[in-house]
Amino acid sequence: MPTALVAGATGLIGRRLVRLLIESDDYDRVHLLVRRPTGITDDRLVEHAIDFDKLPDAGEDVGSVDHAFCALGTTIRTAGSREAFRRVDHDYVVAFAKLARDLGAQQFAVVSSLGADPDTRSFYLRVKGETERDLEALGLPRLVILRPSLLTGDRDEFRPGEKVSQLLLGITSPLLVGRLGRIRPVSDEQVARAMLGSVKNEGSAVRVIESEDIRSV
Repeated sequence: MPTALVAGATGLIGRRLVRLLIESDDYDRVHLLVRRPTGITDDRLVEHAIDFDKLPDAGEDVGSVDHAFCALGTTIRTAGSREAFRRVDHDYVVAFAKLARDLGAQQFAVVSSLGADPDTRSFYLRVKGETERDLEALGLPRLVILRPSLLTGDRDEFRPGEKVSQLLLGITSPLLVGRLGRIRPVSDEQVARAMLGSVKNEGSAVRVIESEDIRSV
């Protein structure tokens, strides 16, 4: 059975993904790179407390892996500055991908964002787009990029703006049809299941799964 490597296991999607990984019985070992313990216990689960500024050093304790999942992400408000946000959502993600590649991962799945574009004026979406671009340049055996819209689920941190958006989109969601369907909220469960499902099938070297397609993976 394959071995999995996860970064971002304490976040909204990461926590859900770890649960799915250990419930699936498809993986012999699941390695988590974390800053703090997840609180999840399983015989196949191995947590590695690391400094994400020194990601390349983490490989010594992990060994070879088959599938890698990246759910790293923050907000400018939480990070404290644009520079700190970019360090997490770009630098750490790319560094993790390099590590996964060097450890032999044949599948790499990453959570990006609806509207990610390296040329957009939106700082948040530009960083996401630059991250996607730089991941593609790494020559990973297979890269799966998921671009969810607004995420729903129970976060550890309170994000007031996101809560308001969730409420408004939740009310208007039935009216979002056609092209507007792409901005419907998706749950952490749906994204995590799409991540897991996306690495079980062979396909093109780079696959982008847009928000409206996440439910069908």
